[in-house]
Amino acid sequence: AERLAFEREFSPEIGSSEVMVVEDGRVVAAWGDPSRRLVSYSIRKSLFSALVGVEISRQRLRVDVTLGEIGIDDVEPLTAGERAARVVDLLRARSGVYLPVDFESPWMAATRPSRGSHPPGTFFFYNNWDFNALGMSYEQESGTTIGAGFARDIAGPIGMQDFRPEDLYWLRGPVSRHGAFHFTISTRDLARFGLLYLRHGRWGLRQVIPARWVRS
Repeated sequence: AERLAFEREFSPEIGSSEVMVVEDGRVVAAWGDPSRRLVSYSIRKSLFSALVGVEISRQRLRVDVTLGEIGIDDVEPLTAGERAARVVDLLRARSGVYLPVDFESPWMAATRPSRGSHPPGTFFFYNNWDFNALGMSYEQESGTTIGAGFARDIAGPIGMQDFRPEDLYWLRGPVSRHGAFHFTISTRDLARFGLLYLRHGRWGLRQVIPARWVRS
């Protein structure tokens, strides 16, 4: 109790909006407003990864097809080598496609490798182009929006209290065809998501995310 009291006093100093502590599925402590939706930024990659795992298990999202085969291109056209990157390379941030996007940090822009410097699948780079293009491929292959898919396959089954399909929004611009998609999501819904992974993708009697996907 003393430690939690200290953490509660310390949280504003590091800019925490809300905090929730969960142990064995029970809320031990919470402060702020755990129901308030906040922009998740790069947490989107973890949330979206779970959704991708579900679609792959249904064999509705193909990971071994190339970008050329599914028609993924950009404002500045991909080269033949870049079109050979596969969807799994997007998942692993190893596409070898080093094009600018409309939403990236100065660090990403400054450290982006030169175009054509690494063949697909050979080099990891934390690349928003990969994540954004993967979002487009999901919607194209699954026939549903990311927001609707997340509500149906993740949020609904684990009882998220605040998430709505419209809480997934896009940031688009003139630089790339592939906009950045972001979640606004509450602390208590994120706590449920974390617990889902601690339980190896299982919620109650239902295997929401394949356990193999969680382990990978």
